[in-house]
Amino acid sequence: MLAPGWGEQSVPARFRLTAALMATLALAPGLIGTLPAQPEGLGAALFLVIGEVLIGLMLGAAARMFMSAANVAGQVTAMHTGLAAAMQFDPMQQAQGNLMSAFFSLIAVVLVLSAGVHRWMLQGAVDSYTLFPPGVYPDMADVAEYGTRAFVESFRLGLQIAAPAIAFGLIFNLALGLAARLIPQIQIFFIALPSSIMLGLVVVMIGMGSGFLAWLNGFDSFLQNGGG
Repeated sequence: MLAPGWGEQSVPARFRLTAALMATLALAPGLIGTLPAQPEGLGAALFLVIGEVLIGLMLGAAARMFMSAANVAGQVTAMHTGLAAAMQFDPMQQAQGNLMSAFFSLIAVVLVLSAGVHRWMLQGAVDSYTLFPPGVYPDMADVAEYGTRAFVESFRLGLQIAAPAIAFGLIFNLALGLAARLIPQIQIFFIALPSSIMLGLVVVMIGMGSGFLAWLNGFDSFLQNGGG
């Protein structure tokens, strides 16, 4: 429901349900030995089901935070390149967003599918039965620390993707301020926005590749090490 690639809201619900059933059929034979005996009562069954759901939500929510890093990067980039007012529907967020945010979100999904992150999530689901045997709930303090690390790391990576645009915005605005002070005759407001958009897009084009590569490596490191 929350895993990157598998759980995107723009993917039809029937496809997501089919993918979930196929994943269950593929993973169940290898995990059948780790499952406990069939519960005798409804209360014991609910205890097992709720525990598995909570573990899945914990893993999926952490991965979804990393997907939101692309949205953060798009918001910051748009603000520093003069494109904050260019709005369009973001299919990944299922809401209205600025142009760069929607573009970065789409790029993140493409990278997730091309790099195989969606398969990492299936591997994480398999490994969770070793780390958290059925009927054993994770420690809430560890869950809180895991979520905090995911939030901090995703926000850091979002700013790292947008770092070239942030540097450009600071230098460009400083140059405009100096030009306005030194040459008051310049109509600074007429040249600021077009120049900011044109030069900003060039900077984004140059720095986007390395930024998303760092994001993908950070995502991989977090999934492999659990945020440690």
